[in-house]
Amino acid sequence: MSAPTTQPRSLANVRRATAGSGPRRHRRRSFWQRSLDEARGSGDWYRIPKLYTKKTAQQIASDVRCAHLRPTSVHRVRGFAPGEMWESKWIPTTIGAPGDCEVWVRFLGEKFSLAEAG
Repeated sequence: MSAPTTQPRSLANVRRATAGSGPRRHRRRSFWQRSLDEARGSGDWYRIPKLYTKKTAQQIASDVRCAHLRPTSVHRVRGFAPGEMWESKWIPTTIGAPGDCEVWVRFLGEKFSLAEAG
């Protein structure tokens, strides 16, 4: 008699089999979710702990400033709550390579809605 052969389990089956077992893990939060949480808590200007090229820093600062105008599903930066207003700026830095820039953000609060006031 030959030894029974076992077929390798597909990755999907392994995930299903282990989904309910073991300790529950917290969802990992993105760099931007963590950074924006820290900025909300600081109550003042907060420097994003990463350096960017000038064009990227300009685009990120613009995205942050306009976040309240767009639905959260289309944000390139994750971590905004609906209706939050932010101020942002970018500046050249002396910390990194020549041409690197910093992005600074400040939480302003939630967008005022006339519907809520009435």
